[in-house]
Amino acid sequence: MKQITTILLIFFTLNCFCQSHSFYTKPDTLSIASKIFGTIRKITVSIPNDYDKLKQPKNCIVYVDGDDDEISGTILQATNNLYLYDDIPQSILVGIFHENRDQELQEKNKLYDFIANEVLPKIIEKYSVKKEITIVGHSFGAYFATFCFLKNNKLFNNCIAISPSYWPNKNDIYTIAEQELKNQEKLTGNFYLAIGDKRWDDVSLRDGVFKFKKIIESNKNSFSFQFNDLIGFNHNSTPTVGFGLGLNFCFDEWEWESVLEDQNNRIKSFPNFWRHYELKGDALRHLKRTTESIDTYKITIEKLNKDKDISSTDRKISLKRIKVKMRR
Repeated sequence: MKQITTILLIFFTLNCFCQSHSFYTKPDTLSIASKIFGTIRKITVSIPNDYDKLKQPKNCIVYVDGDDDEISGTILQATNNLYLYDDIPQSILVGIFHENRDQELQEKNKLYDFIANEVLPKIIEKYSVKKEITIVGHSFGAYFATFCFLKNNKLFNNCIAISPSYWPNKNDIYTIAEQELKNQEKLTGNFYLAIGDKRWDDVSLRDGVFKFKKIIESNKNSFSFQFNDLIGFNHNSTPTVGFGLGLNFCFDEWEWESVLEDQNNRIKSFPNFWRHYELKGDALRHLKRTTESIDTYKITIEKLNKDKDISSTDRKISLKRIKVKMRR
């Protein structure tokens, strides 16, 4: 029995390994003669294997710690899996290498200028990408990603900050956030924040993260904000789940647009199946198209009441669920 279990474990491990990053190219290392740093700097770029399938501009996801195999492997796998199941759109992954990681991420201005003025122009020149960039970071990298989102929100329109260290430079990130949030219409896009609760590294950062969260939530924001308390995860393991959750949140609107398009096509083929109308109503509700959503739920109820193949019990349960959605 133990031998069979071992064989199955090896099979599944090898199968998962073979599938790793199967929908993305291996990261390609590029060199940039940086005037800002005065050295040759490296970045990595990974693109979907079916990059040419869609002609519209792609999303660009920039992450720091690109020379950290664990960080780059985790975000590449998360992006690959989410893209496989149509949870996120086609995206180009750009990893930033460091020469002096902690100094660059804490000092932040030079690295910001390098990414904004030297890396992204090179990416835009070579690939077709959207103007709004998603910036991703962990620990000091999350501190830096937060800074980028606040400093130039038109460019860095999505931010994923996992287990951020918000204490550098005398806690300057709180002051920066309060200043930028005074202009309520300035910041747009999506901000995802997460922290673990295990071991000292993340435990020691929690107060700072909750202070930043309070600043965000005490202001009326024109951007979407989500916080996840990753109970049971420590500082080094939070990216394992945090990157995927963050990407899923940042591209949630895109996914619901995709669901809406899919259900419209299904309704054309099956115009009397009420479940497709319910899913269409869900998509419209998440996209904040409230009036259209309610109208679609009304059609759902009409179709459901005409369904002769559903039991009376299931019909009552479904009607109750749909009416609850209409009141939200």
